[in-house]
Amino acid sequence: MADPLVRVGGVDVWVAGERERLLGEWVDTGRVVRGVSLPVLFAEQVARTPGAVAVECEGVGLSYAELDARSNRLARWLVARGVGPERFVVVMLPRSVDLVVALLAVVKAGGAYVPVDPEYPSERIEFILGDADPVLVIDDVSVFAEAEEFSGDPLTDVDRVSVLGLRHPVYVIYTSGSTGLPKGVVVEHASVGAYLERAREVYGDASGTALLHSSVAFDLTVTALYTPLVSGGRVVLAELDERAAVSGSPTLMKVTPSHVGLLEALPGEVSPSGTLITGGEALTGEALEGWRAAHPDVTVVNAYGPTEATVNCTDFRIVPGEPVAGGAVPIGRPFWNTRAYVLDAWLRPVPVGVAGELYVAGAVLARGYWARGGLTAERFVADPFGPAGARMYRTGDVARWNADGQLVYVGRVDDQVKVRGFRIELGEIQSVLASHPRVARAAMLVREDRPGDKRLIGYLVPTPGGGVRSAELRDHVAARLPDYMVPSAFVVLDELPLTVNGKLDRRALPAPDYGPESVGRTPRSPREEILCDLFAEVLGVPAVSIDDDFFQLGGHSLLATRLVGRIRTVLDAELPIRQLFETPTVAGISAALEG
Repeated sequence: MADPLVRVGGVDVWVAGERERLLGEWVDTGRVVRGVSLPVLFAEQVARTPGAVAVECEGVGLSYAELDARSNRLARWLVARGVGPERFVVVMLPRSVDLVVALLAVVKAGGAYVPVDPEYPSERIEFILGDADPVLVIDDVSVFAEAEEFSGDPLTDVDRVSVLGLRHPVYVIYTSGSTGLPKGVVVEHASVGAYLERAREVYGDASGTALLHSSVAFDLTVTALYTPLVSGGRVVLAELDERAAVSGSPTLMKVTPSHVGLLEALPGEVSPSGTLITGGEALTGEALEGWRAAHPDVTVVNAYGPTEATVNCTDFRIVPGEPVAGGAVPIGRPFWNTRAYVLDAWLRPVPVGVAGELYVAGAVLARGYWARGGLTAERFVADPFGPAGARMYRTGDVARWNADGQLVYVGRVDDQVKVRGFRIELGEIQSVLASHPRVARAAMLVREDRPGDKRLIGYLVPTPGGGVRSAELRDHVAARLPDYMVPSAFVVLDELPLTVNGKLDRRALPAPDYGPESVGRTPRSPREEILCDLFAEVLGVPAVSIDDDFFQLGGHSLLATRLVGRIRTVLDAELPIRQLFETPTVAGISAALEG
């Protein structure tokens, strides 16, 4: 009251020493690191364990020396075709030993790889190829035969097109974009090397066996792929199903929180015996409870970080025997040489317990977005709390510090969402949906009508006289976007609801009817009747026919796990999870059980 002109938001509410902790003690992560690249770290490990198995897939394995020699030959083949620093190579190969060889070869040649999932729709692949403008595309194993004529000796800068430095890119990961088009995040050797130096020390179980089950098109795989390869461990590439532990139980695995339910349903030997790292979406104590009870001796690490912060930038460790409360599990403290700030709209730190936007600075930052200078400048901004010239990344995530100095994830400030670990900009799906010739306006929403079951829902207003069916809309979106971005249901409205300010009123968007638009066959036997009921129960729909596709009705990996568990319980039948993905209808599952 002494100065009536002071804004309420400008009143100092800090307690003694609080500001110093937030900008000093809790982000004092300085650590002397060597500052080396991935090729150097891998070469050093080859020298230490040349005969150990480095990578294995479907019974095919390579030792460290073999992986090194094969990737060196392909790297020389790439150099001969102009690959070098600041040049991109698209790698579009299925899960295999050759895939790992190709990734290492591009990096050794000095180039940066752009991983593309071969299962992506052709339109998305074409966009990435056009946007990245690569020197080469590796989509055929024939290149390995051509590379056999080259030497398998290690490459040096003398062999490369130019000197490879820490500021040159390692890879470019394309993520969902709010403008309707994906954007490429350029990640450099400096941050990848720093990440791996830390990961090798704090994830000691990487020296055993790591299960790599996710697509290399996502940076979730960097931890399980490269950390073992610079630690003397073995990387096993396999689907996350009953066959995952055929070549031995893993000691390290990285999953999304949605995968935890899947691990619960799989045989115990599929789960890691040493360390389980979760990341990609919010983790709750409830989601961990059942799995931890069955695996009490495993350390759980809840990691956080966007692609722009080189895989992860904070983590929270839960050691065996440590209780975990319900609700959000903290995302921890910053990594080595990394700073994290929780700031208000004026870029001022907020007190402990107060939610604000999370900014990340330091060694983990990516270079920025490929060919998106404006977006890079918007998201990578000056760091007012760091050394001169330092940048910080505006994550768009809302977080708070707790009393123990741990960060807790709260939510988002925009329309970006995480569904089963996938980072999705709703605007990208909305743009594709609105491009349908009989759609006048569209909106997207993530609904969680049942706890733990997040689904993408598309809302649309058709053009005058332009009726459109859900199946047609689904096909339209699936032809342009990856399957994890295809809505589970579509709702046709006369008009999109608006607030008094003329903005979309998301709270007024109605719940969808998940019932299928089906003319499929009715059950032909008691078993098919039971299966139809179980499909409907798990999917949350009134009824299904024996020809309805589980995944086209909104099913996903987590729901698939629940369905298989229910089938095993109710029908007392052994049904591998992979079987549901191969035959995702009642008729198909019934035939599989009969067989």
